[in-house]
Amino acid sequence: MTFNPAQRSRSFPVLTLREKLNGVYYQLHLILRARFIFSSLALIIMVVSCATPHIQPTDTKLLFNSELLGFIQDGITTREEVVLKLGTPSAQFEGEKILTYQLRVDKAGNWHLVAPQISTTTGFREWREETCSLVLVFGADGVLQKHSLVEAK
Repeated sequence: MTFNPAQRSRSFPVLTLREKLNGVYYQLHLILRARFIFSSLALIIMVVSCATPHIQPTDTKLLFNSELLGFIQDGITTREEVVLKLGTPSAQFEGEKILTYQLRVDKAGNWHLVAPQISTTTGFREWREETCSLVLVFGADGVLQKHSLVEAK
């Protein structure tokens, strides 16, 4: 069996240099377009997932006079009292110097401690409507220095 170049040209199209370059440029164009789309989507996902909720203070007089949090007083309440009455905090910062608890109000106006809600898509904690975060700051001696309540809007 001998090689005949004429037969090969009939079965396979012969491309000119211009046609070959056009094909390469087209493939490069598709790759760059795919990279741009992927990068844009990744950037959008990062920006949306890093968005923080709008937080504003809520009326604390009613809540801190309630049965649930009536015992909390700056300069008097200890960290041990808080943990015994409210349980494990939803988050701890600076070596348990700052404790946070999530609270939610029901339709009757009663406040309840709730477990942190974890997003199934991101794996991070998420704020829900009508959820407040009780922030307690303790001194080195374990006595409450200050407290505040912030509400997710």
